[in-house]
Amino acid sequence: MPNKHPLFQNKYFCMSKHDNKNWIKSANMLDLVPVRISEFEQTDKMVTLLIPRTKSHFMLRIMDRLKRSPNITIELDKVGSQVWLLIDGELTTQGICNKLEQELGDTLNQAPERIVKYLSGLYHNKHITFKQPINR
Repeated sequence: MPNKHPLFQNKYFCMSKHDNKNWIKSANMLDLVPVRISEFEQTDKMVTLLIPRTKSHFMLRIMDRLKRSPNITIELDKVGSQVWLLIDGELTTQGICNKLEQELGDTLNQAPERIVKYLSGLYHNKHITFKQPINR
């Protein structure tokens, strides 16, 4: 049974005007399959996203000489790290919600709404993308 909550519909799903993914606009967010784009490091159960500062080889050499990191780091919290680790390119958003509810139990209130907002934020900031779901 598809969820008709307005949060799962496309008006809350931020799209770039240069995106050519028209199928996303009409898709239910819970049926989409997230795929990681950004690089990351994992320590214990915590995840740190690594975002390149620049693509310029010249600037990368300057940062290397100045002993600066070529990446900006974003440290995810416990729930964000668990969601990131569950994104494997095969599990749908609904599947991620179900697994988190099993792992965390009652400590995660309103799991689907929170995870949809979190994933749409990751998509908007170009850390993940979505695969087109297979119609069954």
